[in-house]
Amino acid sequence: MKTTQAIEVLQAGPFSLRDTAGILGDELLDSIIEQNALTAEQQLFLGDLIKESIEKRDRVGKFLARFAVEEEALRQEERRLAERRMSFQKIRQALTDGLKFQLENWGVLKVEGQQFTFAIKKNPPRVEITEEAAIPSEFITYSPSFDRAAIRDALQRGEDVPGARLVQDTRLEIK
Repeated sequence: MKTTQAIEVLQAGPFSLRDTAGILGDELLDSIIEQNALTAEQQLFLGDLIKESIEKRDRVGKFLARFAVEEEALRQEERRLAERRMSFQKIRQALTDGLKFQLENWGVLKVEGQQFTFAIKKNPPRVEITEEAAIPSEFITYSPSFDRAAIRDALQRGEDVPGARLVQDTRLEIK
């Protein structure tokens, strides 16, 4: 995301994120957007900021809460738009299938309008598997996949699983 786009995102809406995040400063926000991370110096600044006062901790918490709300609103809008897109796809597919069926039923390969032409065309050949067990092994490929839940359970029981280990990460919880 370019800086100008980042600025637009941060300034959009009735309450500017820049106003909400004023305590962090424009340089820090631009840096996060451009690098998708904080530098060590910026992490120290953030640490010092929450050490200073309860008020500053609360402002940082409000800023993070605002982002959580924005993320959820965008997630909901994405779902709504995906549902709308699916509706358009279903309607288009039903109409296309209906036109194809009717042209084939009439035995017509092509009809022309002033702006559009509808034509029945052959697709490239495709493979249809009729009996999986009969396919020779030279035509079968396997992709390894790991059952992480089973590996975790085995490790938790104290079993040795070569190439795997249990890792306990941490997260920041904000209430």
